[in-house]
Amino acid sequence: MQELLLEDILLVIGAAIVLAFAGAAILKKAGIPQTLGFMLAGVLLGIFGIMTNELTQALGFMVSLALGLIGYNIGHELQSDQLKGRIKKLIGIVVIEATAAFILVTLLTYLLIQQLHIAILFGALASATAPAATADVVWECETEGPLTSSLMFVLAGDDIVAVILTNFALAYAVWFYNPIAVSFAIMLLDPIIKIIGSAIVGGGFAFIFLKVVGLEKDRGKLLELELGLVILLVGLVDFLGFSDIFAAMVFGFFVGRNIPKETEPVPHLLQRIMAPVIMIFFVMVGARMAHLLTLESVITTVIIVAIVYLGGRTIAKYFGTRIGATLVNESENVRKYLGTCLFCQAGVALGLSFLVEEQFVSMGGAAAEMGVLILGVVALSTMVLEGFGPMAVKFSLNRAGEMPADGDMFNPSEIKTIKIAQPDSTEFSPLDDDNEVWQDK
Repeated sequence: MQELLLEDILLVIGAAIVLAFAGAAILKKAGIPQTLGFMLAGVLLGIFGIMTNELTQALGFMVSLALGLIGYNIGHELQSDQLKGRIKKLIGIVVIEATAAFILVTLLTYLLIQQLHIAILFGALASATAPAATADVVWECETEGPLTSSLMFVLAGDDIVAVILTNFALAYAVWFYNPIAVSFAIMLLDPIIKIIGSAIVGGGFAFIFLKVVGLEKDRGKLLELELGLVILLVGLVDFLGFSDIFAAMVFGFFVGRNIPKETEPVPHLLQRIMAPVIMIFFVMVGARMAHLLTLESVITTVIIVAIVYLGGRTIAKYFGTRIGATLVNESENVRKYLGTCLFCQAGVALGLSFLVEEQFVSMGGAAAEMGVLILGVVALSTMVLEGFGPMAVKFSLNRAGEMPADGDMFNPSEIKTIKIAQPDSTEFSPLDDDNEVWQDK
């Protein structure tokens, strides 16, 4: 049975990557970001029973790995010179737009389902913005400028807020269902412990890597170590029950802050290496959606709540960001276009909703039914938002004038090699100016 399961996993991984690549290539011709192609591939695999629930669970580690790699890259992006003197402003924007999404979605879903503990969970999940889908468009189009740097910072801030709010909301919901057996005070401390623990572990890994970099100045020779540390970090924080994406952000932030940017094309190589992981991640999301939407007992309720959730979240993200950017006196482009860059919702919200469902199902009864509802609503909303969210990001970045003139759509296979003469050494390093250099097309 174990051998058969391994064969199934290998078969599904191969099919996922091939179908995701094909879907992205087809949608690319229509000018649609590749994320939706990845998800549609997952929907097909789920509908035809190739990627089953059992196999999706077996591949669950891919979600943590993808979010860890994305978090590490986002941490690097936070080093942009465009952020100097603007951190306080951007924190203000994050607080206002994330709080607006939390309050409005909580209010609207409470009016619909009349259960405050569930409405608060929906509000907390609504505050998250998909780092994978949004950052994928940024890297795909190779954008650069104040809006891009603001977006990467807000992505990180949104997800930190979402993790904290969801853990507090889950604590309240669990206490609501079983106020005697559960200590509300202890559960309220849980998100704080997780964030602090994640920061400590991520900072510790950065310290270790920077010490090694100090001994070996050619960072290209340390690419395998850097990637291995990210994977090890994700595994460790998952074992400890901390936040993988936040720990990876801290790791990436300190590494990027202490290594001169002009000496490191390595983050671009990491983006290429992580491309298949991102493909599989979104395929899994699509497959999970296909499974959930076959539950006839809850499908009508899921659709109705999802419409309310989608409407409230979209309105709150746009106007909350616009109001926040105006209050902190941000630039015109940031005021006009940052809000429309925050519609995407995928990995973080789905990961948190899986956590909620697992907790609720373990309690059984009415809680289990609510767990299925929450996961179903977030999954359906994600499918819709991943359809138009990345396009809204691309449109906004283009209107803000931050697209390069030759900004081709990202393709994981589009890497070319530039050979530069090397008279004195035969040793290869992807970072040496006198060696073979990997560059984006």
